Amino acid sequence: MIHRNHTIGNLLTGHGIFPDAHPMTKMLASTQRRKLSGVLPLWLTRIPTGVIAGCTVFFLFIVFLLTSDATSSALSRPSTSSSGGKDCTGTGTGRDVIPNMAHFVYILPKDKTDFSFKFSDFLSIYGAWYYWKPDALYLHTNVKPTGDEVARARNGTMGKWTQLIFNNPKFKLTVNTVSVPDEAENGRNITAMEHKSDFVRVKAVHDLGGIYIDWDVHPLRDIKPLRESGFKAVGGRQKGGQINSGTFMSAKGGKMITYWMERMHKVYDGRWTTHSNEVITRVGQRLIGTDSGEMLIVDQPAFAPGGWDIEDNRWLFSIRNGTESNIPDGFKQGDHLPAFTGEGFTDRWDQPDRYPDWEHDWSDTYLLHAFSPARYHREIEGFDGRITPAYVLGRQSNFARAVYPVAKALYDEGLIDIDDNHLGKPEEEVPEDLVPEAAEDEFEDAPEA
Repeated sequence: MIHRNHTIGNLLTGHGIFPDAHPMTKMLASTQRRKLSGVLPLWLTRIPTGVIAGCTVFFLFIVFLLTSDATSSALSRPSTSSSGGKDCTGTGTGRDVIPNMAHFVYILPKDKTDFSFKFSDFLSIYGAWYYWKPDALYLHTNVKPTGDEVARARNGTMGKWTQLIFNNPKFKLTVNTVSVPDEAENGRNITAMEHKSDFVRVKAVHDLGGIYIDWDVHPLRDIKPLRESGFKAVGGRQKGGQINSGTFMSAKGGKMITYWMERMHKVYDGRWTTHSNEVITRVGQRLIGTDSGEMLIVDQPAFAPGGWDIEDNRWLFSIRNGTESNIPDGFKQGDHLPAFTGEGFTDRWDQPDRYPDWEHDWSDTYLLHAFSPARYHREIEGFDGRITPAYVLGRQSNFARAVYPVAKALYDEGLIDIDDNHLGKPEEEVPEDLVPEAAEDEFEDAPEA
């Protein structure tokens, strides 16, 4: 029978664990015991072996903890409550390096006293909530959260879409008052509102970490795989090869966003992209070769699959009259709309007749930067430049099909009506001209039309 309360002495002599051991084994054990009796105190040879084994295991476990890189980094990794305790600084080794926070910018000109959002703007910010469920949704602006401008936005004075952005039953908008620069550190005046926004957006992401998106950028799926890829910054190519500055993400204080924030002040010259696309492209590409894990650049379809040329506008926005509208005759508010879900992985290859030739497959797009033809006063077949609920829910354009899931969710929630206009205001308050005439120098060095 094997005894459980063995001592070191019994173990070494072979009495107990191996009571029937070979005589030679017993002789060797007896010799070993005599050697140890001159080295170890008698009391130590009588400690139960179970106690010794347990202490040994505990000692080895402590050594493993103290020498483990994973534990060392976890013990020293900072965390913030805004990301549920995950690493948001870009300095740790946790997977959630880039925090799940979305940033938008809207700067009121000095001669304008109110916010004025369109349906397409609401689609953008609601899409961020719908797909990402961010820990925070920021609106960085130059007015105070308690100011009259915000109060009028919240009470509906400035239209339905503005009110739904500031007062939404699904998400809470955090209005963050920022200082808007009038002059770069190199002494050049910053006059264009778009350029002021560039400086504000970069500083906001630098200080807080997260994802910045323009109002004409539309989320099409969750970006968690990119945030948790291990890279501390992610940017995407646009037409022509530069990195697009209309949407990007970074860890708080990451190298890319820090270099960009510093360099844009030094190189600003009033031209369209000198301080924005050109800097993030130069810095981002350089970091890939010098600092592993600091920058990931995704290809054009991921963030900006189209472009700003008229052919790009037609491809994205034109109405395909040969395709039946998703809104049949006699349709009324509250009627059911199909979800168009459940597409199989090989359906587009095995059942091509289900998909019109003009339809784009958005499978490789995370964010759609939808450059609007209205900015350049272009006429697009069947599209007057006004993005309305009816235009999107009809699903007769590539843009409409891309953002349809978000619009359908809004329709199902009762937040949009088929007859709503693009401004969310009474028809008598909707101007005939879609956009005001641009200043002659507004598009200097802008992407060529």
